[in-house]
Amino acid sequence: MIDKAAELLRQGKIVFIHDSESREDEVDAVIRADHVTPSIITWMRHNAGGLICFVTENSVGKELGLQFMSEVLRNVGFNGLVKRPSYGDDPAFSIYVNHVKTKTGIRDVDRALTITRLADVVKLVMGGRADEARRIFYNEFYAPGHVPILLGRVGQRFGHTELSLILARLSNVPPSLVIVEMLSDDGEAMRKEDVERIARSMGTVVIDGDEIVKTARAKGIIDNVP
Repeated sequence: MIDKAAELLRQGKIVFIHDSESREDEVDAVIRADHVTPSIITWMRHNAGGLICFVTENSVGKELGLQFMSEVLRNVGFNGLVKRPSYGDDPAFSIYVNHVKTKTGIRDVDRALTITRLADVVKLVMGGRADEARRIFYNEFYAPGHVPILLGRVGQRFGHTELSLILARLSNVPPSLVIVEMLSDDGEAMRKEDVERIARSMGTVVIDGDEIVKTARAKGIIDNVP
């Protein structure tokens, strides 16, 4: 299953990741950010329903001068608002941004533009061109916007943010992804078996976080895996 998921991710197809029953017990749709189009954003709104987020590794965020929003809030005197969610991890959220060429930022075409240009910035960082990446980031984006940036603590935290990034490492694709929670019409997390039916109709797969972590550990892709 992991090999098929990795190949689908390389191809720019949507794959689904279930974290675990002991954590959020949710399934997220995941796709490479550099393959996002307005129609993909439309699909996510209609078929997933959760928050559409851009994901990259914390090391990339540091190159861009980004911080976790929890750190920012602490630094400006809102320490009382900084709490851990019920599943126990510190949030992965950094800032929300829009590209300067968007109209309102929330439209499907706008979010697709913001996301794909963020993917370009990450590629520059990964290619050793961090100075150019920072220049583009600060010239072409503004905050607050409508696309949340999540920074993954790979090897330290094992939420959907990190699981998607580990799968990206296993797939040998850049650490720039889009994730969104699959929600049902009653507003609850969509059941895994329902997502599996959707995945089969799309010719894709649902993969468990435990399988991703186990494979990454066996291949030495990540350290500090409990």
